[in-house]
Amino acid sequence: MFFDTLINMPENKERSLVKYFSIVIVLIYIGVFIALYLKADEPFSAWTLSDWLINYTDGGFKRRGLLGEMFFYIQDITRLKLQFQIFILQIMCLSGILYGTLLYLKKYKVDLFYLAIMASPYILLFPALTVRNAGRREVILILIMLWYSFVKKSKLNDALLWIFYVIFLFIHEAGFFFFPFLLWINYSKWQKINIKYFLSITVAAFATMGIIYFFGGNVNEGESLSILKSRGVVFQKENIFDMEYYFDFNYVLQYKLSFLVHAIELLIMVFQMGLYVYLFKKESFYNYLFCNVICLLWVTPLYYLGIDWMRWNYIYSTLLFIVFTLLLKRNDSGVISFNNNAIKSSYLIFSGVFYLLVLLHLQHDTMIEWIQSYLM
Repeated sequence: MFFDTLINMPENKERSLVKYFSIVIVLIYIGVFIALYLKADEPFSAWTLSDWLINYTDGGFKRRGLLGEMFFYIQDITRLKLQFQIFILQIMCLSGILYGTLLYLKKYKVDLFYLAIMASPYILLFPALTVRNAGRREVILILIMLWYSFVKKSKLNDALLWIFYVIFLFIHEAGFFFFPFLLWINYSKWQKINIKYFLSITVAAFATMGIIYFFGGNVNEGESLSILKSRGVVFQKENIFDMEYYFDFNYVLQYKLSFLVHAIELLIMVFQMGLYVYLFKKESFYNYLFCNVICLLWVTPLYYLGIDWMRWNYIYSTLLFIVFTLLLKRNDSGVISFNNNAIKSSYLIFSGVFYLLVLLHLQHDTMIEWIQSYLM
């Protein structure tokens, strides 16, 4: 039957496919960068900028305020607009994620099924499908994990991972809910559990969250909007300073069908990579299953506390993709190389249909909205 047809391609055609795949992805990201620039250049700012600008100037120490204070300092020295500081950092982070993800195609033996997973709307293509959420602060966490997946095994790099993660918690405390991925990627790197390291970074993570919870102020202590206005950033609506106090799980219940779809989409992403592991890396399947149970349980409170479920799905899926990639066979040839995994057409058809459904689900916040806003 057609769905059971094995897809076999000559290696030269597979390499050409990877080349064109990479070119298309790069062009899509250029489109995302243009969209982010236009948003940074708007007279009134919105979500793509607001959560970067939480600061300590309004009320002192608070959760998520570290970066905003750094942006203020840079503006005082260079006079560079806050909007364009953020835009530059967004471009740097997204470019780093794009480069690192595409570099996997050279560092590991890959196949068409792996390419299909990489192109998921909840992995590489997420910024293009929801420009409003492109370049949010989670890209820093993803970049940290991506960096660690490439560096050599060493105590120095482990220490840097420890430091970068703790710093990120002061940038966005949501990183705590993805803490098991940090342990998982470290285990995947060393193929062993380093008890002292695990214990030290666990204590550091909990201590940091304790400091933020007990000593951190509110995101908006009453003067944030006026302080930002004096620095050239004006919000009309859709910003974290006005909306912070309205985040309520009742909103999830009101739109329960949409949020249920988000939950199903996350489970399908876990299943899709799990199927690959089961078929081609069966010796790692139970490890994959057990670690996902831990990660899902750990992240569940975040889905209760915050309504940005598509963002949580993006972070979870992308971090899972990084760990998943470490299971593949490394490629030391220096050129793109492919494994011998037998791929059935049904795998690719399933991926295509699923991604189309995700696109339709997210259509209220896609590039279509951006095109309508600026070109029509």
